[in-house]
Amino acid sequence: MSIFSFFREFIKSLPTPLSLVWLLFIAILVFYWMGNKRTAKWVLGLSLFWLLLISTPFVPKFLLATLENQNPPVQIILEKEIQVTLQDSMVHILVLGSGYQTDDRLSYCSQLNNSGLARLTEGMRLQRLVPGSMLIFSGHAGIQPLPEAVVSSLAAQELGINQEKIATNSRPWNTKSEAIEYFKRYGTVYKLYLVTDAAHMPRAIMHFRNAGLNPIPAPTNFNIRKNNIPKSYTNYFPSSGNIRYMEIVFLEYLGMIWAWIGGN
Repeated sequence: MSIFSFFREFIKSLPTPLSLVWLLFIAILVFYWMGNKRTAKWVLGLSLFWLLLISTPFVPKFLLATLENQNPPVQIILEKEIQVTLQDSMVHILVLGSGYQTDDRLSYCSQLNNSGLARLTEGMRLQRLVPGSMLIFSGHAGIQPLPEAVVSSLAAQELGINQEKIATNSRPWNTKSEAIEYFKRYGTVYKLYLVTDAAHMPRAIMHFRNAGLNPIPAPTNFNIRKNNIPKSYTNYFPSSGNIRYMEIVFLEYLGMIWAWIGGN
């Protein structure tokens, strides 16, 4: 295995923020078992510091906000261009896949995960602002019986979008392939709005530009929201939500590193 391949595999296998805590705890037990109690104490202190860092809001929210704030909500752009694009059939709104779980008891909307539902909502909002546009869903099936692109399409129809204004691309299995497959099918002819999570948008834009496209970012599903409501002191306590924010940050930055070294 080449050094390049080894580095790629190493990046792919990097642990999550919470699993790092468990790895440090295992290291503590190993050092203690080996009789190196001084090192065990140092690692214990490091693990507690890391747990405090990822579970309190200061660092996770700051890092996540740096990702989400790179692209403004798309209505700022549409308000300026709405009269120009109102009947423009050369506009595409591409909604990236995020996952779903089949459950025959539920509607198609309810089978989408929270991220997928937020992306669906934003895509539909833009399509109604630009009625002449085409709403495109992407995403493969994975282990599910239907491709996510099809499920998202059916969910949009449940909510009143005309089937004639919807297209699907069931081949892509990740962000890079979504960019490549869109370029293969449509090229650069259409004005393209790209819908995905605000935190995921910087990585998505990087993949689409690498594929030769220049989409307009349409971020959604913001985790860090600005408001003037006074915060309670309890908001600064450790919580699992802050750990989740840190996991999103890890995923996105590691994904960008992985893409930079040539991975999918």
